[in-house]
Amino acid sequence: MEPQRTAWQRWGWALRWLGTAVGIAYIATLINVDDVTQAFGKLSIGAMLAAIGLVGLNVVVGAERWRAALAAYGALTRPTLFRATQLYFISFFYNNYLPGAVAGDVVRGVVTRDVFGERGATAGLAVVLVERALGLFGVFLLLAIGLVAAGGSLDTRGLWLWSALGIAGSFALVLALPFARRLARFLPHRLRALAERVPALSSPGAFVYAALLSVLTQVLVALAGWVLLHSIEPRVGLGASLLIVPLAAATTFLPITVGGAGAREAVYITLGASLFQMPQADALAASLALWLAHLVNGAIGGVVQVARR
Repeated sequence: MEPQRTAWQRWGWALRWLGTAVGIAYIATLINVDDVTQAFGKLSIGAMLAAIGLVGLNVVVGAERWRAALAAYGALTRPTLFRATQLYFISFFYNNYLPGAVAGDVVRGVVTRDVFGERGATAGLAVVLVERALGLFGVFLLLAIGLVAAGGSLDTRGLWLWSALGIAGSFALVLALPFARRLARFLPHRLRALAERVPALSSPGAFVYAALLSVLTQVLVALAGWVLLHSIEPRVGLGASLLIVPLAAATTFLPITVGGAGAREAVYITLGASLFQMPQADALAASLALWLAHLVNGAIGGVVQVARR
């Protein structure tokens, strides 16, 4: 008998495509072709290539983080860094070209189902979830650093509350991950079932290493975003860019759009205007350029997928 599916399983695909359509439509309402073309004219080829390279390096570091997370949770074997990087690029393709932001993560969890022996894909998927949580922690940690670095030079009052909530929530989540199975009995039904699937932590050192690599992955994306912002608006310093890029990066965790389309642009435009008085077209161009850097690296994963079948 076929198991009963939840409403999300039945209709989640429709919501994801609707969210993507709304995001793209929102971007379309912001675009004044002439203004955006002029803004892109400020963007140097060197800055664009540097951003693509930094995002690509982020993928490689992410692959090493994944290997560290597998070791932390007692994987019997691990893919080599080369193989893990290939799979991470393929995952990057799915996450950036399909709505939902998790399709590529599911691919990684299923493809490496054998590394946990009898625990199979369930344990592999749980470790990928842990890895995503570590990534979210890195995003908000960088945002906190940006707020401290800004000091009183910028009006960041509107960011402190939401930043504090995000930092506290992600930090608590990271601290709870090693004890997920012990905490499972205190959680609601669906969360309890998920927490019970997380393998027991077997190497705290590897877990800390994975957490540090998560911060490094977000640093690389932040650098890519700053290179593009600085090329268009030289007044934006590296520390100040941490007030925009990490929050924009957090939109990729949204499960209802392709790569955070629309939400990412809203972050750039709103904060670019309020913090740096950037013209809307300049902020939009910087946002779309960072998305393009992700799409280029995602396309590399698509080529790897086709080549390796």
